[in-house]
Amino acid sequence: MYNFDMGFLQEVKPKQLDPHTPRREWWLFAGGLALYLLTRLVALDKFPIYFFSDEAIQTLTASDLLHNGLHGPAGNLLPVFFQNGGQYNLSVSVYLQLLVAWLPRSIWLTRGLPALLSVGLPLSLTFALKDYYKVKGWWLAPWVVSTIPCWFLHSRTAFETALGTTFYAVFLYFYLRYRLKDRTSLPLALLFGALAFYTYSPLELVVVLSGLAFLIVDWRYHWQDKRSLAVGALALIVFALPFALFRWDNRDSFTQHLSMLQSYWLDRIPLVQKLGMYLARYVKGLNPLYWFFYNAADLVRHQMKGMGHLPLYSLPLMLLGLALAIRNWKQPAWRVPLIALFCAPAGAALVDLQINRALVMVVPATLLACLGLQHLFSWLEVKLHRGNAAPLVTLVFLGLFSVGMTAWALVRGPLWYPDYGLYGMQWGAKEVFDASREYLDTRPDESIEMSPSWANATDVLARYFLGDPVPLMLGSIEEYTLYQKPLSRQQVFVLSPNEYDWALSSGKFTDVEIVRVLPWPDGRPGFYFIKLSYVDNIDAIFTEELAERRKPETEAVTWLGQTVTVTHPKLDIGTIAAAFDGDTNTLIRSFEANPLTLELSVTEPVSVASVSVWLGNSPTQLKVSITPADGTEVIQLTAQDEGQESVHPLTLQIAKPVMTQQMTLEILSLNEPEPAHVHVWEVGVR
Repeated sequence: MYNFDMGFLQEVKPKQLDPHTPRREWWLFAGGLALYLLTRLVALDKFPIYFFSDEAIQTLTASDLLHNGLHGPAGNLLPVFFQNGGQYNLSVSVYLQLLVAWLPRSIWLTRGLPALLSVGLPLSLTFALKDYYKVKGWWLAPWVVSTIPCWFLHSRTAFETALGTTFYAVFLYFYLRYRLKDRTSLPLALLFGALAFYTYSPLELVVVLSGLAFLIVDWRYHWQDKRSLAVGALALIVFALPFALFRWDNRDSFTQHLSMLQSYWLDRIPLVQKLGMYLARYVKGLNPLYWFFYNAADLVRHQMKGMGHLPLYSLPLMLLGLALAIRNWKQPAWRVPLIALFCAPAGAALVDLQINRALVMVVPATLLACLGLQHLFSWLEVKLHRGNAAPLVTLVFLGLFSVGMTAWALVRGPLWYPDYGLYGMQWGAKEVFDASREYLDTRPDESIEMSPSWANATDVLARYFLGDPVPLMLGSIEEYTLYQKPLSRQQVFVLSPNEYDWALSSGKFTDVEIVRVLPWPDGRPGFYFIKLSYVDNIDAIFTEELAERRKPETEAVTWLGQTVTVTHPKLDIGTIAAAFDGDTNTLIRSFEANPLTLELSVTEPVSVASVSVWLGNSPTQLKVSITPADGTEVIQLTAQDEGQESVHPLTLQIAKPVMTQQMTLEILSLNEPEPAHVHVWEVGVR
């Protein structure tokens, strides 16, 4: 304990404790742990009100792994990483789900396992406070953790961010144990650091920076015992080897990941500017305004409405703990929360600050708040002789806060945000798929086609709730308004309110029958189950519209140092200039044309020795026709590409460079009939 009047951090000997005190403290600790588990597990399938595809994919991937004899999609045994949405960002969380993947799927099981393991965070903080900070009120740690809004929300999901944060907390505990008590704990510290590293990609940088900082500030301690240092180095090599081998085999995976996240690190801007952008995001991650006050920057589904990510009452306590840590920098234990604090935003800053990417801040923030709280207790004990009453009053406050927050979330949470669709809460996965199953069970002669646009990766959610094979189709009603497709009264369409209104206003349907309406939590219609028919003159409508869409578009772009006229079919993603901007991270996609034909006309003749087109994973044929400027015979070249996971060039070489002003490129997606989307990332010539 510490006394303000005897120096900022000078120890004050505590009063002699009676023999019954330790037992009481253990009971208070057990009560806090029970409160924590209760607030994690109660109505776990009801709050958060969404069940996200990033949660479902954990169990699905584990189930597929079991089905394939622990081999991944590529046939490799025990893969290091798994894909989610086209990026390799799943690992430990999938292997954890193996424990429940063989059971009938349920939200409670998928979320319950990581929620149960999240108890590692309050346990780590508790025993760190008890054993290495010698805090008298160590038993308050789970009570404090139970009141943290962002941790309450995320520890009740199957997102890998909470699991990674838990592993990071255990990593810090074992490092404290290694540094202050038992050198043999170093491999355990490295193990849990590695688990955090592999669990969640933004933690990769956080763990590495934390490890480097501990290596530097405690180098004398490390060097004193060569045996422990050698064992730690060996453990580090073992833990790092799978990652190194994976990166060697998937050299483009990191860049591809940053590209999908639209990171500024891939922008064509000076390095100094990128460093400045990183620093700005990093500093934002340390800003108390972001952490302790409600903000409009994060997605609503990652926030407790009206609350900061960290409870406001903990701000002065954390600041006090921070001041104590800075004052006691020379003591090894006090360096740990400081290092963790300043490393916490490092991973999130690579893209942009979001609470799920920076959730690890909970660990040092809570530890510092608990240390600040104990300092306050010490002051009260010395000054007011109320040291025993203050912790119990605090316990009552924390318990009421935690229970009140939980009750408020369960009762009012479904009504916090009125946007239940794609850009809001994405509510309804379990509800709409359960309703669809019930409908098909009672009407086996009918079929359902469900819109996928109300959530991310709806196909993943369909597999999770309906199993394989999925007994319904996922498709947009928009396809039926673009092309005349078979339509019968045995088909039922499941649409969001916006799509329902849009279909009615299209003028292409009649005899609309609503067979069921699934309401949102606030009572408004959320999903329409409908049947419909085409209007009588639909043939003429489609013929006229198709002819209008097939008209080529002509635009001017700057390319090869001059103005180039490009004639192309209608696009639905990107502008035509994106194919000629020298950036392989920008994309164009044909609306329906296959092949995607680009007719290029340059102002001044250019010399062409090769033509390259950057493609993705779709098998593609490229045809190039080059008209020589001297009027000789047109040069025609053809090549084929089987597709790759990463964006890559398909290049056609010309036997002898030719001067030209006219070129035509035909990019054909081989496995898709027209209409189809053809993707092109870049066009280049040499």
